[in-house]
Amino acid sequence: MHTTESHAGAFLKLPYRGAKIVLVPRDEPANPITTDVQAFLERGVSVMVGTRDSELVPELVRAWGPRVSRDRRSVSVCVARAVSGRTLANVRNNGRLAVTCALPANSNAIQMWGRCIATAQARRQDLAAVEAHRDAFARVNEGLGVPRPFIDALWQRELAGCADMIKIQFVVEQVFNQTPGPDAGSRL
Repeated sequence: MHTTESHAGAFLKLPYRGAKIVLVPRDEPANPITTDVQAFLERGVSVMVGTRDSELVPELVRAWGPRVSRDRRSVSVCVARAVSGRTLANVRNNGRLAVTCALPANSNAIQMWGRCIATAQARRQDLAAVEAHRDAFARVNEGLGVPRPFIDALWQRELAGCADMIKIQFVVEQVFNQTPGPDAGSRL
């Protein structure tokens, strides 16, 4: 254990270091994103990007501005540079990621598994998507009684003194229903 790791960080990583888990990366063909999935992504969902390092230690970071490509085979999301160092290192290392999108109002959720094909500084159209998504997310939460200043504080915390956003583009290989219930885990 590195002496710079916090006790909480070390605790969270311990169970994964000794696990006998074998993940075989597969480059499955991209599946086109359906119009239903695209519409879901545009509804102000909470977006989380999950990755793992070479020792299978997971990393999770919030993402913003999901956008489906014109050919419907890839999706891009933006992450705040200030909090996404490990996530970006993980996708550079192995390219694998899972992106979970959930509506806070009813727990409807999907998870997309894929392979990173590009990371880059967010451009104007990416930042416009981030802003539109952040507004939609705030409206959804305001409908649940969460005041806009709380969402704005969450946003500022993620930026942590650095306003840079990084776009992660990934080929979607599998999409799963993650809504709690009898169909959870089924492929879409």
